[in-house]
Amino acid sequence: MLWNKNFTLLAAANVFFHAAVYMQFPVLHRWMTDVWGYTGVEAACMTVVFGLSLFIPGAFNSYLVDTFSRKQVCVWSMIVLGLATVAYTGVSSSWQIFVLRILQGGAFGIALMSTGSTLAIDVASSHQRDRANRAFTWSGIVGMLAGILIGLTGVAHRGFEFLFSYSAALLIPAIALIGSVKVCFRAPLDLPLCSFDRFLLFRAVPPGINMMAVPLVIGMLFVSVSDFSFYLCTGLGFLLYLLVRESVRRQVDGRIQVGAGQLLMIAGLMALHHPEGVYPLYIGGCLIGLGTGFSIGQFLQMMILLPLHCERGTGYHTYRLSWELAWACGIFLGVYLQSQGKGLFGAEILIAVAGLLLYQAFTYRYFKRHYQKH
Repeated sequence: MLWNKNFTLLAAANVFFHAAVYMQFPVLHRWMTDVWGYTGVEAACMTVVFGLSLFIPGAFNSYLVDTFSRKQVCVWSMIVLGLATVAYTGVSSSWQIFVLRILQGGAFGIALMSTGSTLAIDVASSHQRDRANRAFTWSGIVGMLAGILIGLTGVAHRGFEFLFSYSAALLIPAIALIGSVKVCFRAPLDLPLCSFDRFLLFRAVPPGINMMAVPLVIGMLFVSVSDFSFYLCTGLGFLLYLLVRESVRRQVDGRIQVGAGQLLMIAGLMALHHPEGVYPLYIGGCLIGLGTGFSIGQFLQMMILLPLHCERGTGYHTYRLSWELAWACGIFLGVYLQSQGKGLFGAEILIAVAGLLLYQAFTYRYFKRHYQKH
């Protein structure tokens, strides 16, 4: 049974964890521009710094979770993340913001690895681990959407100190839930201090690069759309994808799934940029949420099937790093294009089309060729 007590606790913790992190994107951007006088592009650069910082501790991932208690590694990384968030209320210079953003990125990267790439696999039976990775990812997306909604609503009605404290407070239930998870003790292994294990799986990098087209577009949309209803409809579209996925038991060809996903996203972008009316916002959000589900579902499946023996956690973490980096770069690209007086619609469509063509022309064949070597 996948949804046992331990996995349910982890999935719930993942929702709080992602909500705490993703609510900071709108809050920190507004705080840096309104309080510190950053330009939009400078504030967006700090988001890219956060995305790149996830890679800093990666070489030590395997050593950490196979030498120390995996739960403790996860809990302490979240504590560091929370303390760094609260510390924004006391900064006195720009270099401190830079350091805190790096510290947050590193702590976030370790927490991602120790939850989705380690604990979520540990508490699932061997024949359920594909489903565990997918379900854990979906819980993170729910938390991501919740965090964006909280952040966008909060910056309009609350002070920054309250919002930073609120973000840190959301980590408390996440830490408590993870603390309640029971994981078998693993004896420390004699491992090298640095390795690519649980960091980057090079076999999964090509589909990871292709997958980045999806969060790139979503990051750009985050810059241009701040309406609460849009993100709510995006969540509803994603929920519809989950319902469709559960009701269709037959395996759908990957080319059809990614093709449908990218075409739905393109249709959503076209509806969203309709010149007038409110309904296009709702329709666009639903189509983009539905298309994101179809595309990401297939890319995630590829990246957790490509790993060889004992590489599943590394493949999954490669997926997470690809997503977070592309999301941060999407935000930067959106802000930069707007600062140049350019619209985002053309770039979003171009990225979505490029992602579709790359999959059909290369990634699908790459997966078939390498997966058959198992």
